[in-house]
Amino acid sequence: MKLLRNTLLETFVTVADCGGFSDAQYALGITQPAISIRIRDLETSLGYRVCERGRGGFRLTERGEIAYRKAREILRSARDFDAELLELRDAVTGSLRIGVVDAVSSLPGLNLLQALQKFLSRPNGVQLEIVVAPPSDLTQQLITGALHAAIAPFRNQIADLAYEALCSEEHRLYCGQGHPLFTLPQHQVSPQEIARHPLCQRSYDMLVSPDLGSPDPQALVANMEAMAMLIETGHYLGPLPVHYAESRVRAGRLRELSHPQLRWHSAFSLATRRSQVHRRAVELFIQDVRTACQPAPAASQ
Repeated sequence: MKLLRNTLLETFVTVADCGGFSDAQYALGITQPAISIRIRDLETSLGYRVCERGRGGFRLTERGEIAYRKAREILRSARDFDAELLELRDAVTGSLRIGVVDAVSSLPGLNLLQALQKFLSRPNGVQLEIVVAPPSDLTQQLITGALHAAIAPFRNQIADLAYEALCSEEHRLYCGQGHPLFTLPQHQVSPQEIARHPLCQRSYDMLVSPDLGSPDPQALVANMEAMAMLIETGHYLGPLPVHYAESRVRAGRLRELSHPQLRWHSAFSLATRRSQVHRRAVELFIQDVRTACQPAPAASQ
């Protein structure tokens, strides 16, 4: 049910999300000429062009960029409004927008797959959206209401958000095949030796102490896949979660540089807005995450 929805805005946002009319026709289930008419009607109502389309391709105008951001916010608020009213009849509906950092699917202690399976097993009409982004971006999207909940290692926690501890992720330092340290005997691996080699780190989580190299890492990455790729070049050292690196270590593509000073932990939390009155869908998801993160009972003797 659409109580506060605008067809022209929905069409415009979908076209912008899809990068043009061609892909948007499948998302909207209407023809390109019909989309063109809606965009034209929107521009007539606004009094300015929101996008350029033609042989040169599709792009938003400067005003269109602003209109797109505002339209997304309006439509999100409208979906939440619809859901809140429909929940008065005990229906679980609306949208559920979740944010996570990358490489959480194999994180021990956080069985996100189980939580999602539990949530989706209930009768519901929820539109699920999962966003993968760094903690700083997730924090901003929680504040603006673009996300309902997020799971990440939030090192910089703010008063506007509520945080619930979930689990911890262990990181160790690795090098790739071809790196000078890859075949170095274990007893020769020392912080002093490691400090002689280039280091890469995640831009949002500087785990490795400057004592192990220059204060500024020689390479920065925004996600785990890019980190692993740079380490595998054999040029950089870098920290990776143990659960994420395991398969590469077994395959002989990475080597852990084992040393007591080369182990770090990231504490993962579930974050939500303090001022937010959680809808039923959000409450159920939070409940399912808590259950999935509970330690398994000890085996009976």
